[in-house]
Amino acid sequence: MNSLRPTSLHEFVGQPSARRILSVLIAAAKRRGEPVPHLLFSGPAGLGKTSLARIVAAEMGGRLIEVVASGIKNVHDLTGRLLELKPHDVLFLDEIHALPRKIEEVLYPAMEDGIVAVEHHGFNDLMKQIGLGHADKSVATHRLPPFTLVGATTLLGLCTAPLRSRFRQILELQPYSESELAAILAGTGKRLGFPITDEIAVAIARRSRGTARVAVNYLLWYRDVVQGDGGVPTMELVVQAFAMKGIDAHGMTCGDRDYLHRLIEADEPVGVGTLASALGESVETLEASIEPYLLRAGLVERTPRGRVATAKARELLPIEPEDT
Repeated sequence: MNSLRPTSLHEFVGQPSARRILSVLIAAAKRRGEPVPHLLFSGPAGLGKTSLARIVAAEMGGRLIEVVASGIKNVHDLTGRLLELKPHDVLFLDEIHALPRKIEEVLYPAMEDGIVAVEHHGFNDLMKQIGLGHADKSVATHRLPPFTLVGATTLLGLCTAPLRSRFRQILELQPYSESELAAILAGTGKRLGFPITDEIAVAIARRSRGTARVAVNYLLWYRDVVQGDGGVPTMELVVQAFAMKGIDAHGMTCGDRDYLHRLIEADEPVGVGTLASALGESVETLEASIEPYLLRAGLVERTPRGRVATAKARELLPIEPEDT
């Protein structure tokens, strides 16, 4: 998948506001001989947060060090990552809101003053392990090379105020338009040696829920269907490919349709807990994986009494299994 990612802001499609801001920051940082200031990207999964962090690292001539915040279990885990940084590296902390507060506080002096300060009995062992010698005190500081911290979160509201305040820029990424996704698909198809027509690109884009990652994964699936069939890319195979996965022309899955059907049949507000129980899913799955797209598409509304299906949802269901 990395070979399919854009390698520069010029290649990156969509997110025009974020691209303009990053272009300014990168150009200014290069002229000053400094790292790009610390950045926080927010927005749903699959909108390009990792790709943009990778582009920042490439532009500054550093490495991208990817870390999932939920995998950091103690202060030493994070300190070790910071001490491994080289000049102009980008430390990418995915789902940064998952950092426990005590561990998060390690970032404050690193971001503001470029130092790591740790009070721990095992600090000497850590210093020896990474080849930085011996510290006589239980509290030691180490100056970090110039680096950029890029945080990514799907839940900006769960990031603490002290952490948010230490980022120079907070960039909120938005779902992609159909035309942007079609352009991404056309470019990806060329890189794969699997060119597709504009009509096919639009058809796949329409099903991709405003998400670049979903669009690329759907294109890879479509390529498998075409090549497995031994044929050539056609609209007929688009319909067949998505019918096999239970995805309709609007990008809704079987789970989406079950959710909407229950709301329509209830004909009154339904609590999310009741919906989750009826669908055999967790509340977290509904709120993180199903509802965001349905809310953006104007198919569901949240009310104080529960979720309700909109008039648009009632018009769409039952949905025809294929379009022309």
